[in-house]
Amino acid sequence: MRARYLLLVAVVLVAGLFSAMAFRSAQGEARSAQGQAGRTLTFRAVQISPRDHHHVDVPPHGLSLGDRDVGAVSLRRNGELFGRAMADCTINDASFEGLQCAVTLVLRKGQITVEGGGLDRDLPHAPPASNADVFAVTGGTGIYAGANGTLTISHRRHADFFTVALR
Repeated sequence: MRARYLLLVAVVLVAGLFSAMAFRSAQGEARSAQGQAGRTLTFRAVQISPRDHHHVDVPPHGLSLGDRDVGAVSLRRNGELFGRAMADCTINDASFEGLQCAVTLVLRKGQITVEGGGLDRDLPHAPPASNADVFAVTGGTGIYAGANGTLTISHRRHADFFTVALR
């Protein structure tokens, strides 16, 4: 993960960032997260508005420990507004330019909470970084109560795609 980029996505958002149709959509909605096991929800992230993003650059100037990005972006499915993704990311590893993010997907029938982090510099002997960021789904509310799985954010030239794989 590119820390600075993800900070701007952070927000999963919060990155260069997010246009108007679902890349792929889930079929229907279940009554509970357990009923959604094995389901995939995919959203297209619409470009972030400057009023929905803020970067806090703590001293020293430039990328450093404690820098923070907060923001929100609209999530669309089948061309319709389906929810918002809100993120808060903090740089906490100067050596490898690492960050941690907390993300909440506020959807029509509940919320999905997500946590994760990444490094800008590769670890020795690690496989090359991909163009996608993967986070852990840590829970949810409403029809997503008890949710677990992964959120993958794929970065494309004109949009980012959020894919939630529920287990």
